[in-house]
This record gives sequence, structure tokens and C-alpha cells, in this order.
Amino acid sequence: MKNLDLGSLKPKELPPTWPKGLLIFVLVVFLITTGAYFGLDYWNKSKEAQLTILEDEFQDLRDSFALEKEQEVILFEKKLNTLSKLLTNHTYFSKVLTVLEELTHPQIYYTNLDFSTEENKLTLDGVAKNQKVFSEAVSGLLNNPDKIKAVAVKEMRIDKNRNIIFSLYAFIQPSLLKYQ
Repeated sequence: MKNLDLGSLKPKELPPTWPKGLLIFVLVVFLITTGAYFGLDYWNKSKEAQLTILEDEFQDLRDSFALEKEQEVILFEKKLNTLSKLLTNHTYFSKVLTVLEELTHPQIYYTNLDFSTEENKLTLDGVAKNQKVFSEAVSGLLNNPDKIKAVAVKEMRIDKNRNIIFSLYAFIQPSLLKYQ
């Protein structure tokens, strides 16, 4: 035992190696990436084939449709678009009358109505039972700013039956006049 070789007991230095886990991780990422590439390539080609089939069917359908009919459809669509533009910019007064009916106090009736399109102004002549009813009616108009912009009393007097005879201006919102 005296002749022990001390050199054989020394650890040998091994060449550096990659960790086994890193190699497996890189291999898995590579396989997933490659599989995703080929999967998406297959999916893309199948969708392109479907699109080609649909384009061919559309072209066949379009070829079977008479040119005169196609021109009629285009002309009709242009007319509809023009009509839509006209209706959007057209004054639509019946909605104003409906709103006026909703906002009118039950103890008031109108004797005359005049409308000015330039100013969106209604001139209303009417009769109220008394001053309190008239005030409530004007307040009812003013409490709807989404429909009535402003109200101005032009004239007010009391008749022989103690009724209030009045004339007022009601400036309406332009949105009430648009066709919807």
C-alpha cells in the first residue's frame, strides 16, 4: 500500500458539456415552431383554395346575370342613395306638431300657428284659462331644451271672460325637423 499512485486519485477535468435540460428545451421549441409553421402553411393554402372556389362561383354567377339587370340594380341603388340624402336634409314638420301636442298644457288651445323655416320659429296664438295656466304652459315649453331652444312672449292680454289671449314665439331645435 505504500506504492499508491497519488495521481490516480486526483479528479480529472472533463471537457465542458451542454446541460441536458437546455438541449431538450431548444429541441422542443424548434419542434413546436416547425409544427406551427407547417400547420399555418397548410391552413393558409386550404383557405386560399376555398377563396379561389368562391371567386370562381361568384364569377359564374355574375356571368349568368344579365348586364341590363346589373345596370338596373346600380341605377336603383343610386336612386336610393339620393333619396336617403334628400330625406336626411328634408324638413319634416309633422314631428314638430307631435312634440307641440305633447308639450301643450291641457288648459290651453291654439288659434293660429305659423312656422318660419329660416329661423326654425313657431308663432303660436292661443287662449289660456288664466295667468297661472299660461305660466305653466310657457314653463313646460322651456323645460324641454332638447326640443325647444327658446320661447319669447310676443303679446298677452285678458279678454272679457278673464281668459289670457297670447301670442308667442317658440324656437325649435333643428334636430326636430330632420327625418329619422
